[in-house]
Amino acid sequence: MAWSSSVVLDSPTTFVVVRHGQTVWNAEKRWQGWLDSPLTALGEAQAQAAGAIAVGYGRPSGIYSSDAGRALRTAELVRDVYAPTLDVPIIPTNCLRERFYGYHEALTAAEIDARYPGTRYQKGRDNRETYRPPGGETFAEARERVGLLVEHLMRRHVGETVLLVTHSGVVRIFDSLGHGGISLELSYDRNPPNACVFVLQMWRDGRVKVLRDLNFASTEL
Repeated sequence: MAWSSSVVLDSPTTFVVVRHGQTVWNAEKRWQGWLDSPLTALGEAQAQAAGAIAVGYGRPSGIYSSDAGRALRTAELVRDVYAPTLDVPIIPTNCLRERFYGYHEALTAAEIDARYPGTRYQKGRDNRETYRPPGGETFAEARERVGLLVEHLMRRHVGETVLLVTHSGVVRIFDSLGHGGISLELSYDRNPPNACVFVLQMWRDGRVKVLRDLNFASTEL
């Protein structure tokens, strides 16, 4: 992913990227995508723990969340811990939505195989970037919308910290970017857990520095 700019600025934008807490459908192992289910009690506790981790990376000048209910609720809980005294609104955006899984949404793997046999991603057969679930979105398409948002935020928040609350697919996009464009295949092997906190700095000239890598600390409750 390349960020177009004719001006090189020395002050990076710091992105604190948080995946939403566990949901009912996560616990049931259902594909969610653009559909939604509420956070579980564990998911709410995970979100609060993620907020405590985020405190160490500077106060946010902007908070942006996927417009899915599970992400917005996570953003509220993270903000209450991360920046309780700041009057920073949560701005919903569809650019931070999960990848759209089309007909696979709301189904378990077994249900998908029964209703739409042979349509799930298969390693060695399909390309992660271009594979499209029936009626859904490719990763390349999701990457494009995320990239447009990031370019906008880097212009708006030069030298500042922003909080992004999103989904596993979008966290994987940031993970790939933060590690020199590693393949999505490798990023999938890393599998961002619920309420993980991934922090990276980005400069307008394309430099990237990871401040906090993916780990499981925020989910061990």
